[in-house]
Amino acid sequence: MKFLAFIASLLIFAAPVLADNAPVPDGKPHQFTLHDGQFWVDGTPIRILAGEMHPGRIRPEFWDQRIKQAKAMGLNTISIYLFWNQIEPTEGNFVFKDQTDIRHFAQLCQDNGMWLIVRAGPYVCAEIEFGGFPAWMLKHPGLQIRTNEPQYMGYCKTYIQQIGGQLADMQVGHGGPIIMVQVENELHRIDDYLRALKDDFVAAGFDGQLMTCDPSGQPWTTVEGIPNVLRGYNGFSNDNSFAMRYNQITAVDKPTGYPIYSPEVYTGWFATFGTWGPSKSPKVAVDRQVAQEQFLMDHKDVSWCLYLFNGGTNFGFTSGANNNHPMQTSYDYDAPIDELGRVTAKYKALRDVYQKGMNLTLPPIPPDPAVIEIPKFTMSLQSPLLARLPAKSVDSDNVLSMEDIDQNFGFVDYRKTFDAGLKGTLDAGPPRDYVSIMVNGKVVSEAFNGFRPAVNAIAKLDEPGPCTLDILVHNLGRNSLITSIAGQRKGLTANPTLDGTAITGWKIYSMPLDDPDQLPAATNAATGTPTGPTFFTGSFTLNDLGETYLDMSNWHFGVVWVNGHNLGRFWDVGTSRAIYLPSVWQNKGENQITVLELGPAPTTPEITGVANMVETSAKRAAPLWATPTTQP
Repeated sequence: MKFLAFIASLLIFAAPVLADNAPVPDGKPHQFTLHDGQFWVDGTPIRILAGEMHPGRIRPEFWDQRIKQAKAMGLNTISIYLFWNQIEPTEGNFVFKDQTDIRHFAQLCQDNGMWLIVRAGPYVCAEIEFGGFPAWMLKHPGLQIRTNEPQYMGYCKTYIQQIGGQLADMQVGHGGPIIMVQVENELHRIDDYLRALKDDFVAAGFDGQLMTCDPSGQPWTTVEGIPNVLRGYNGFSNDNSFAMRYNQITAVDKPTGYPIYSPEVYTGWFATFGTWGPSKSPKVAVDRQVAQEQFLMDHKDVSWCLYLFNGGTNFGFTSGANNNHPMQTSYDYDAPIDELGRVTAKYKALRDVYQKGMNLTLPPIPPDPAVIEIPKFTMSLQSPLLARLPAKSVDSDNVLSMEDIDQNFGFVDYRKTFDAGLKGTLDAGPPRDYVSIMVNGKVVSEAFNGFRPAVNAIAKLDEPGPCTLDILVHNLGRNSLITSIAGQRKGLTANPTLDGTAITGWKIYSMPLDDPDQLPAATNAATGTPTGPTFFTGSFTLNDLGETYLDMSNWHFGVVWVNGHNLGRFWDVGTSRAIYLPSVWQNKGENQITVLELGPAPTTPEITGVANMVETSAKRAAPLWATPTTQP
């Protein structure tokens, strides 16, 4: 009955203006307000029809195209997450260029007549590394995330001030496109921490409308200070969840006057490595999506955002993890615009829903980007990874974590030489995340704490001296769904033991591997059959540039760089077996490619550029290195 009463109550409010006549950002200050169950611009009711994309996952050369595609589908607003760890990659070093040039993104929204919602964090989740937090936070003793702990709040305040310096004057009240700024994300509670963050945003110049995203509890409308904070609800898409939201926005059956806004109405879902039967399907069928959108469209006072309109790519080592299951590199998300920037059948079907539902006259759909294929080319063995260790090591009696040596991503190698040989059971402790134990460059054991059962990295050894032990640790992404920093440090966090006795005296090599050319030249070339992680190199020639996928289905597990750009990880325990190569990272003529293969050398070290993602449901049966002591 409450749901029916609510639907009837919609009739008492002024219907939102059709989008063709609705106000748009035009460089002039406008008044954006919330009352009578609706959003208003200069006294005109509007309906927010938003699509989410992430500047940190999409090359900036494509931002304008994506915004135009959103407008041509019938959306009037863009929603974005900001990734703090990309904006402040090292402590005190704020970067606002390339994929973090958020002011440029806001200006493009303004230029295209699109409103903008900024979901600034500091925590965002988003399946991004560490939920958007900078990894350098982990080296500070006593720091506690998402609480009022003083160190953490100090870093948050500085970050928010920096964001304010970039975007505060781009708010709608100052002549810009930003209509709302989100504080935190899915905290599931309203407390002094959230109130303090709100005050920090106001102090940083965000004097317009703030919001938060939380599917629980009553709406936040009575917090001290101005402005109040709108509470958005994630994921409602049908009668039951919509009715539930209705109950949450009423108090004693009295409407709050705040409008209903869902920051995330899902177009798909993420995919992790090693997930063969995900609890939520990575795809949402077109007919189901259309029915969902039509339901929302029919309820005239509901505003929402498609999560995602364009998913993008977890380039480099930016992908996070979910319960230690690493995210796949592709963040396509079955969105209306695919990873390569092409309009999909879902886009066209939803465009029809928006056009008819809002009686719109839409601009033409922008042309799809050029897509190319690359003829098959063969890679050559270059050198073992261990032959290119950095010239300098950190020498320490005890092992140090990745964070302790001021490293965020990539690989750490822990090395020790045993003149008299190495005999006994080596226990390298719990893996964080993928551990390869090597003796004289040969993998003797592996371990991974993720979709496999969590076991220590153990090897039973009987090696004559002298011999060299290397323990290589690969950070596969810190958890993105987090409430504390427990377990988020990477590398080794305690000394390995041999028959229970701690091993001390280590040489520790930091290898972030943003670009493998930053490593020294190889001390020896790879010959014969590789026995450990190995670099392969090659080249291909392009007459024309275009978006493409590199088919990595012949390979096992590793990283790809093209012309010095880190494309991300591939792994044959994921459904996606190709990796996106953007046209803007290509050269006309010769292109250089490097592959770090962490598993055995592929039978055919070949790569082809293809127009569509290569997908498989075939699960690899054997460990990477099939030895008796392997424990992945």
